[in-house]
Amino acid sequence: MLAQGVDIEQNGQIITIRINLPEVSHNEMQNLVGECQDRIRCSNARHIVFDLSKVEFLDSSCVGSLVELLQEAEHVRGRIALAGCQQNVAFLFKVTRLDSIFVLHDDVNEAINSL
Repeated sequence: MLAQGVDIEQNGQIITIRINLPEVSHNEMQNLVGECQDRIRCSNARHIVFDLSKVEFLDSSCVGSLVELLQEAEHVRGRIALAGCQQNVAFLFKVTRLDSIFVLHDDVNEAINSL
């Protein structure tokens, strides 16, 4: 079950996830990853955009979940884009050197256009 404050929209092959929570736990991210995996397998989705503009803290275990999701997306030649990362969240991706795998965009429209 998805947490309140999380909206998922699918438009064609692109899933947009808006997280309107200040903090994302591992369990919440696992639920989001599961939902995306289902949509990749059953609804012809390929690309995923995470709107993280409201997220102030992302548990480091969430990064592992995103890597898991990326592996699933790559099976269908899909990609993941991150939009609106606040400084703490962007730092997490930079320090783990995953900012080269998960491209950080200023906003959702820029992220969608990159796909």
